[in-house]
Amino acid sequence: MHLIAKHQEEEKRMQAHYLSWKSQNKFIKECGKLVVREVIREIKKSIYFTIITNSTPDSSQSEHITFVFRFLHFNDNQLWEVKERFLKLEELEKKKGSDITKLILNVLEENELDIKNCRGQGYDNGANMAGIYNGVQALIRQNNPQTIFIPCSAHSLNLCAVHAIESSAPAKSYFGNIQKLYNLFSSSPVRWKILQEETGQSLHKLSDTRWSSMIESVKPIAKKPREMI
Repeated sequence: MHLIAKHQEEEKRMQAHYLSWKSQNKFIKECGKLVVREVIREIKKSIYFTIITNSTPDSSQSEHITFVFRFLHFNDNQLWEVKERFLKLEELEKKKGSDITKLILNVLEENELDIKNCRGQGYDNGANMAGIYNGVQALIRQNNPQTIFIPCSAHSLNLCAVHAIESSAPAKSYFGNIQKLYNLFSSSPVRWKILQEETGQSLHKLSDTRWSSMIESVKPIAKKPREMI
């Protein structure tokens, strides 16, 4: 990139177009390094930070974990503002609390961020993350007792909805019937085609992890209940 800039300054004609996928990947990689460097600079300038992580499987069923940092930034208007910056994505081969803790500490170390400056940690309510003995939050606090654990509000709300619905027999029966209806049509391409031709709708499988996503399973039936039945 520096070589390109030099030639452009000297107004020399360049024959290389850098359109190959290898060249583009190199440019993207170098741009990524600059972005990460700037994020690290902002975090270090702020001194104190909160680390937020969450993991999810991708389409190949490989588990990946994200690293996001929240910190205070003194902007150009001489005002303090809360910033959140995505730092990196790592493959997560093991999901035990001790393994994730080690990964977090490694990310901090390789970016020269001191765990002693960490003031908060935000994770979901899983036992491996929120456990009071072997969860990540407990193990991180062994390294720095000042890192306050803040459970994810969205996950907490999701758990409230799950427990509320499980305490209602009619509600459990309702969603159970939706799943049976999905199983009936999805198990046969012929029936699925008839469903789409007659209703113009597609059924969706119930989600086991996100309560809020169940709304997508309810919508088709709510729109055309008679046609579905």
